[in-house]
Amino acid sequence: MNKHTNKQSNAKHGYTIIELIVTITVLIIASWILIPYATMGDASAGQSASRMAVSHMLTAQMDAIAEQGYRRVYFYPDGSGWCVEIIEQGNLAAPFDSNTANFAELKTESQGQDGFAIMNFKTDRRFQDISINNVSFDVGSESVIFDPAGGIVASDGSPSTGGSFTLHSGDHSWDIALAPLTGKISVQLSGGTP
Repeated sequence: MNKHTNKQSNAKHGYTIIELIVTITVLIIASWILIPYATMGDASAGQSASRMAVSHMLTAQMDAIAEQGYRRVYFYPDGSGWCVEIIEQGNLAAPFDSNTANFAELKTESQGQDGFAIMNFKTDRRFQDISINNVSFDVGSESVIFDPAGGIVASDGSPSTGGSFTLHSGDHSWDIALAPLTGKISVQLSGGTP
């Protein structure tokens, strides 16, 4: 009886070639399905950041109307994000100063920094590979100003000529433009695939 049990326990010590082929086939099929989704991370992060930029600009525009004041969306020169600041009509041309800025509260969502309309890609893990460049409003300004009527104005208070910026995430990029006077926002994919 002992000899018989020893033969049975020694009979199977490894995997058959069929088991190995089936396992490898399943892994190959899974990789075909999962790899495209894994490489879409840049596109997803960029789409989210683009939506957030549009959301913050629309919030600034609506807040300017609701509060009958001025809101400036300032884009950081290093491309790391933007902030929304409450400014007085007499200070439209004043340069942005983060130490004295009166940041707008972010009333539409809880994202931002301490409830304020500030987006810094360097400090937000979701967007660390995002950057902004080609910011140009009213011939070279790095900010856009919404007036109490919801339109956009230049830093001297005259009607704005509009402008745009480009948001990058890996190989993907989006051009976000604001139309003159009205501030109508449009977003267009300019690099990569959706």
